[in-house]
Amino acid sequence: MSLPELQQSGYSLDEWETWEGRWELIHGVAYDMTPAPSFEHQDLSSRLHLGIGNALVGHRHKGSADCRVLAAPLDVYLDDSVVQPDLIVLCDPDKVSKRGVEWPPDLVVEILSPRTAAKDLNRKWWLYEEAGVPEYLIVDPEEKVGRLLRLSNGLYVEAARVPFGTAAPLLNGTLPVVLAG
Repeated sequence: MSLPELQQSGYSLDEWETWEGRWELIHGVAYDMTPAPSFEHQDLSSRLHLGIGNALVGHRHKGSADCRVLAAPLDVYLDDSVVQPDLIVLCDPDKVSKRGVEWPPDLVVEILSPRTAAKDLNRKWWLYEEAGVPEYLIVDPEEKVGRLLRLSNGLYVEAARVPFGTAAPLLNGTLPVVLAG
């Protein structure tokens, strides 16, 4: 058993695999995933999970009817990093391995909280962009809005700003999902 020092750089995936508890590793920097998210955060995550899951029934994206929505904790491996987004949509079953999800899912959803907002808006934004995650939905419970980012020429651009109670055009606009808060 070992535990890293918070936000020290230079850790590897091999070291990460020996740590106890829930940790993310972004380009060698360790981030503790405790304490657990708040009730409000988890309630919003559950509602989004259900809404996206219901919208995916019978939906085809990139020719696949195998799209699934999955909730944290689930390890997503992106090159030398491993993260646990709040939700992901995965349409390629070949990206699933025994250790988690390998390489970018089709959509990543992060719900901002005071403790993790800076990481979600900076480190994870850059990581998801660099890894080629096609869409990144940042949900802000304080402002009651979702910010949908889409990759364009390797960089995220804002595709939609979605107030709670209206539909977010997910998966390149093919999957409308109402953001409920």
